Amino acid sequence: MNFMVRIGWMLWALVPVAVVVFHFGPGQHLAAREVAVARLNSAIDLEQSALEAQAEAYSAHLESIQVRRAMFIDPEIDLDPQQLPAELEQVLARERSAYDTAAERWGAAADAYEQVEELLTDVDQVETARIRWSKARARVRSGAIWDGAADLEQILTDMDEHPDQVALSRAAREELAVAHYFGARLLRLAGEPAKLWRAEAIKSRQHFRYLAETATETGASGQVVRSLEDNVERTIELEQMDMSDLEARPLPRESPRGMRGRRPGQGRPGITQQPPTRRDGRGAGGAGPVGPGW
Repeated sequence: MNFMVRIGWMLWALVPVAVVVFHFGPGQHLAAREVAVARLNSAIDLEQSALEAQAEAYSAHLESIQVRRAMFIDPEIDLDPQQLPAELEQVLARERSAYDTAAERWGAAADAYEQVEELLTDVDQVETARIRWSKARARVRSGAIWDGAADLEQILTDMDEHPDQVALSRAAREELAVAHYFGARLLRLAGEPAKLWRAEAIKSRQHFRYLAETATETGASGQVVRSLEDNVERTIELEQMDMSDLEARPLPRESPRGMRGRRPGQGRPGITQQPPTRRDGRGAGGAGPVGPGW
């Protein structure tokens, strides 16, 4: 899913909130509205900055993979083998720095959305859930994957009381599936026990399968259904792939490089963190493939 589509998702989530900010209701002060609007604008700017930093990090990541491939004398890559060790060190340093910058900006965006959420004390649950969705996806991309996943689980729980909020529920579930996929892949790359990363891969697969099945049942386009089915297949590949093959493949475009915050299983009270076992009729829409370049 490209940069502009991602911006579109972000604006979809936030436009209703921007309207709410201007309609706090009787008794609210103009100053409070102004603070909320300013913080919301700041959060959007921070997220756009994070997306730009993420793109730079991903570019550095692809470069590092190219240099590592060249170290094994890949005939398709034209690099001087004698210069590879020094070049690899430089490329890896740029990659680490770029991902650190992206993670920092994503974290700042998440903090800004949280401040907006704290200001919206007198609006309904649906409107604050839109802000929490943006906060959660920023957390996931900052590396606080399971903090963000817990937020997304809570949104899904809250939206059970609002069955008309199909798009918001779908967006939360898509982001949750992506979060579990990011987490599973990073856990495996970090050498964590198989039972830990496999559990995350299974959750991701089940969420994507749920979305694909409900998309089919609700008449979504063939492209949308196939995209979600592709994601199901990618989670299966993650479980079955040889480690050397996994290391040679690029991370998804918006994946963090490292993990921070809570770890799998450290959920909040009342949050099951389990994928659904039956469909509830909510469709699926905008998910892109969670493969290299997503």
